[in-house]
Amino acid sequence: MKAFSTAFFVLSVMMLWTVEQAEGWGVEGHKIVAQLAWNRLSSQSQKVSKQLMGSKSMADIAPVPDTYRSTAAGKWSAPCHFYDLPRVKTFSMEYCTGFCVVKSVTNYTELLATELQQNILCDLTKGVEPCALSFLVHYVGDIHQPLHVSYGDDKGGNDVKVKFFDKSTNLHSVWDNDILQKWNSEIDSAVTELESIMEKNPDVVQKYMNDTNPEDWGAESFGYVLSTVYNFNGVVRINSNSPRAQKQDPHLGQQYYDANLPVVQQRLIAGGVRLGVLLDHILTSV
Repeated sequence: MKAFSTAFFVLSVMMLWTVEQAEGWGVEGHKIVAQLAWNRLSSQSQKVSKQLMGSKSMADIAPVPDTYRSTAAGKWSAPCHFYDLPRVKTFSMEYCTGFCVVKSVTNYTELLATELQQNILCDLTKGVEPCALSFLVHYVGDIHQPLHVSYGDDKGGNDVKVKFFDKSTNLHSVWDNDILQKWNSEIDSAVTELESIMEKNPDVVQKYMNDTNPEDWGAESFGYVLSTVYNFNGVVRINSNSPRAQKQDPHLGQQYYDANLPVVQQRLIAGGVRLGVLLDHILTSV
């Protein structure tokens, strides 16, 4: 597979993208999206998936592309995890002139169909390029993390230093890991809670199922960037030994957590539901 996908990506990637972002969702988030999707797959899709994955589960293969891109062989794939936009107020694909996470979902949908015809199995050995199924599961997770469809000038929030409760961190990490881990870092328990939310909101689940366009998914994530992700203020402190005000890193505490935990939960649900629909379509067509 590497000869096909690397040739397809690498030239434009190296010319057009120079900044590597942090991973989208942490390991927990990617596994949650994958498990939600797995639980919704038809028996035929699960059977085909197992043939591809061997002894591994869909949750096992979900984080692998982040490990791969940290290797010398996988460095080319880093820009495929995100979509950097300028400070615009409306989502548009015009800024994805090379490759980005939106195009990655489309590309690996096609590659998975090709690999199915060739019966290419998933090799999860470190340093070996993951199979298309692993990439696709991962990128559908990435596209639903709002700061992976965000501003390039602050590296998707990586350059925005904040305090999350008592932890010094950055905004990207808050959305990758911190909100989710404060809520529930245990995969099975988190999945159970999210499925309970889904059962109580079938209309929302159906809405996610009906929208199979990755550009819409990216637009949704960017909408949260515009509306809530950056909705905080810096704290100004007066130093008693100086007449000057000193600006501190913004403190994101209970109010920010309460406002954005439902967003994190809904993005995980949307990713899991849509990944399930996408995989059912691909895996039942063989």
